[in-house]
Amino acid sequence: MDRTAAVPPIVRRARVFLYLLLIAAAAVTLFGAPVLEQAVREGRAPRAALIVAPGLLAAFVALFAAYRFALVRAGRYHAGKAFVQVGLMVLVMTLALPGSLDRWRAAGTVRVVDLSRHLGSPDAEARALAAELARHRDRSDALRYVPRLVQLLEDSSPEARRQARASLIALAGTDAGGEGVEAPQRWRAWWKSQGVVVP
Repeated sequence: MDRTAAVPPIVRRARVFLYLLLIAAAAVTLFGAPVLEQAVREGRAPRAALIVAPGLLAAFVALFAAYRFALVRAGRYHAGKAFVQVGLMVLVMTLALPGSLDRWRAAGTVRVVDLSRHLGSPDAEARALAAELARHRDRSDALRYVPRLVQLLEDSSPEARRQARASLIALAGTDAGGEGVEAPQRWRAWWKSQGVVVP
């Protein structure tokens, strides 16, 4: 007798659901967790986002155990194999949980450095470094530095001017200001047209 054909439809649907849940848990754990962690550290996502990956994995383990128990009880699966499989799933869960807890604890302790003070530093190298870092920030965070970057176009340090212009171009996606003494004025006008107020 074909045991697959004898399996109730609800059990077959549960099997498909479990596979999808496992894929989702693996994808979030391997690829989504670092992105979520960075977003939480930068304040773009709540700390609760860090429990998505372990939550999906825990849900999979619990449902997988219930699924295997149902099959064993119906006499359609070997109890020893089911016990080993569920045990392995619990082991994976216990190995993944400490890392998730560490990320949870660290999420509220790390904050992105505010570049405003460094962009106005008396040290020319510090101004240049801060201007360079600005273009590597998330766009929503970097836009608040635009006014200071425009001011740095008139800085006494050639490197600070160069880095400020490079960051403005990176953030704008185009060289709207060009070069020359009127470049700051052109940048102010362009950013104003984009809704960013530059004094």
